[in-house]
Amino acid sequence: MKSIRTRLIASFMGTIILLFFSLSAIGIYYTMASIDENAATSMVLLSNATTKELDSYFSNVEQAVSVEEDYLLSTVDIAEYKSNEEYRNEVYGILQDRMVNAAQIITNIESVYFRPDPEAYGGTSGFFMAAKDTGGFQSVTPTNILKYDKDDREHVAWYYEPIQNGQAMWLEPYSNENINVYMISYVAPVYLGSDFLGVIGMDINMNLVHLVIDKIDYQNSEGALISEGGNLLYHADYNGGLLKEDFTGEIAAESVYFEDSYIDTGKNYEYSVDSKYYRVIVSRLENDMLLAISTPESEMFKMQGRMLVQLGIILVFALVLVIFVSMNLTKKIVSPILELTVASSRIAKGELDQEIVFQSKDEIGSLADSIRKISVELKEYIDYIHDQAYLDAMTGVRNKGAYLAEEKRLERLIRERMASFTIYVFDVNGLKRMNDTKGHEFGDMMIKDAALNIRDVFGRDQLYRIGGDEFVVFGPSQTESEIQRRFARFDEQIRIFNEENVKYEEELAVSKGVAVYDAELDNEFADVFARADEDMYRCKAKYYESHGDRRRRS
Repeated sequence: MKSIRTRLIASFMGTIILLFFSLSAIGIYYTMASIDENAATSMVLLSNATTKELDSYFSNVEQAVSVEEDYLLSTVDIAEYKSNEEYRNEVYGILQDRMVNAAQIITNIESVYFRPDPEAYGGTSGFFMAAKDTGGFQSVTPTNILKYDKDDREHVAWYYEPIQNGQAMWLEPYSNENINVYMISYVAPVYLGSDFLGVIGMDINMNLVHLVIDKIDYQNSEGALISEGGNLLYHADYNGGLLKEDFTGEIAAESVYFEDSYIDTGKNYEYSVDSKYYRVIVSRLENDMLLAISTPESEMFKMQGRMLVQLGIILVFALVLVIFVSMNLTKKIVSPILELTVASSRIAKGELDQEIVFQSKDEIGSLADSIRKISVELKEYIDYIHDQAYLDAMTGVRNKGAYLAEEKRLERLIRERMASFTIYVFDVNGLKRMNDTKGHEFGDMMIKDAALNIRDVFGRDQLYRIGGDEFVVFGPSQTESEIQRRFARFDEQIRIFNEENVKYEEELAVSKGVAVYDAELDNEFADVFARADEDMYRCKAKYYESHGDRRRRS
């Protein structure tokens, strides 16, 4: 016959073990679900940041072409244009200067052009300006449009396709045989009423797009650029692209989600290749191309494996503890376990700041410490993912994605009439000369040194790298005297750095500009930024003038 004590111990142990397993299963389920959700959120953030970076560039190109199209429509005298060659050449010259200026502001533009009707004004009429390796643009004899068939895509697609389309459009990437460059073009046919003036356009070297995709860096993720028709335009493993009918392996499995029903849903989808599982998220870019980001599940869920091991260790300790103390510590055991189980369930649901107050030097204390460790590691993991999405890998400061998020926040405050801020804009002088004479390794070193010096004076939390050598700092609204004191500190910082710098002989020089938000002057964020940018370029002009160089940009 079993004693009451034996039956009580057996009943207690059975109940505790059953309860523990049940609550542990719930905790594991919610913890795994939380990790899965946060991994999915991280992919969405990464996709959004990359999409915004590409779309921002494409939008600038579209806006530049649209502005020049509007200029033509508002200034051209159609009668003079048709009959007076001197007048047409004057229009071409003004438009050429305007488009070159716009291309220099946007950067990374391969060529700009305006080509009128070749049947009316000659096969080489208009202008074509190509980027020089040394910077700036040079005039190139325009392609004789009349020499090629309309379906000769490599030579004249940029002219005939927008005319056939009837409106401005992005051409899918193609190899332009006229200048031997793999590019993407934004072109627009210009009509003044029923009269056709010509085709205006800008070409972008695809290397820029490739660089943005190649820098995707989250858990071994890989990016792919897909055409509107479903062909692979770029992938690290397929640099030259691939037709969809030739897809095999991972690309073939991933391509299932290149359909409209999976695009811009904010969700990631699972596929497998050779028993390996992946997640993919697909978004549509401004120019109707698709950006697909694929991540191995094994990399996304490494944290799950570590947590399962930790939970397994906790389970073993708990079982040993129940057997050892069940006869006389029932109340003391049950209460802490229930408290910790509730805390772990809340942590699993995402309440990562959950406070675990229980402390002791026994196994239950180890359980509490392990759960605290899980909470801390999970929070650090999520913070790490957030930093990866918003941190610039080279300089360690905030990146373009973080800048766009802050810009959006300030834009909202401006609309709500609650804004109060100062924008500082910085640009490194002489970077191109450093790259050309010393190499990009020294150029990168100069960018990093500029970031460190700006950070030492203005702090790190509101410092953003928004371009190759361009930085922005946000701060509270300040008076002119406060701003000048900060700039004086910064100038002194640069002076001391140049005195002590032994890494390279060139002088580190940073042009700077500033603007304070003024509700009477500024209707939107872009107005404030434009004033700061203009102030910076005035500073840059003074620098090059004092150094015997009239260039507007480094």
